[in-house]
Amino acid sequence: MSRLLVALAFLFAGSAAIGAEDYSALFKEAIDNIDWDFQDEWAYTESSLMEGELWLGRYDPRLDEDDRWQLISVDGRKPTDKEARKYLHDKDEHDTASDSRTTRIVGADSLELLEDADDYWLFTFVPDDEEEAFIDSVDAKVKIMKDGRYVHSIDIRNHSDIKPGFGTKLTSLLMRLEFGHAAEDGPIVPKSITTHVTGRALFVIAIDDTEATKNTDFKHVVE
Repeated sequence: MSRLLVALAFLFAGSAAIGAEDYSALFKEAIDNIDWDFQDEWAYTESSLMEGELWLGRYDPRLDEDDRWQLISVDGRKPTDKEARKYLHDKDEHDTASDSRTTRIVGADSLELLEDADDYWLFTFVPDDEEEAFIDSVDAKVKIMKDGRYVHSIDIRNHSDIKPGFGTKLTSLLMRLEFGHAAEDGPIVPKSITTHVTGRALFVIAIDDTEATKNTDFKHVVE
């Protein structure tokens, strides 16, 4: 499912009217307003639910490069040395700036206005994916905040079974990304990502997988 892992009415917060042809430009602006390099200046806590276990870690850019990530706990207990090594290895291979690629699933040219609220626009879109079975089986929405013009959330979930190949059926799929201020006056950063999949592979092998990551407790530590 890594492929699943790897927006206006007529007024722009009181400015001139804008047409549907500019939805794509608005989405690009909203994506550009997200700070994908926030790790350069911000310390924060990351909680990750993986394979039924809750991993809690802390990142601090002031520390030496090899010490910036610290695993605090696994399911509330002190992590083992093996878990700490695995955690640091995974972090070494992950570039936060590359997370912007997850937003490419939004087919910007397919955006259609669903709701024009006082503080946000809500759009539907067709996912930018080659799997027709996936595209035809999901409802996809993106929410853009008017104040600051940034993406607040991208939400994809199925309305019918997804059959990507012989013997495989996904009965439930959810992918949701959320963004927001790191602090009251801080930049817009990724706040959480959740994926949940249930179904069957090869007719009999049960699939029930949930992964969720949440970033909290941001502190600006580098000027």
